[in-house]
Amino acid sequence: MGRSRMCAVCGAGLPRAGPARRRYCSGACRAQVWRDRQTSGRIITVGLLTAEAEIRGDIEALERLLCPVCRQPVLPGGRRRRDARYCSGACRTRAWRHRRLPREEPEERVRATVTGSRHQEARDAAR
Repeated sequence: MGRSRMCAVCGAGLPRAGPARRRYCSGACRAQVWRDRQTSGRIITVGLLTAEAEIRGDIEALERLLCPVCRQPVLPGGRRRRDARYCSGACRTRAWRHRRLPREEPEERVRATVTGSRHQEARDAAR
């Protein structure tokens, strides 16, 4: 008996029919390996660009390569937009919430609950 062949990604058995050089059980496993290769290439490229910018002291390049929230490298391309600014959805949401907050907290308004002439005085004081 020959040795049992296994998929290089998921470990499932490979079908007996087919080429002897087959390494993956399905197109999904083959695509996963391709995406992993593309991601690792982007990681290496961003790492090299970041190191180069740090050595040169190029602040603008570092700002484009690092997430403005957590300072992790941003890996555009693949499943992300090429012009991605944030490393994850969590950082994008955190930045949005920070921008949404008012710059200065307004003073809390006091609601007048009195009646008569004191009502006008309380309303004027609350303004």
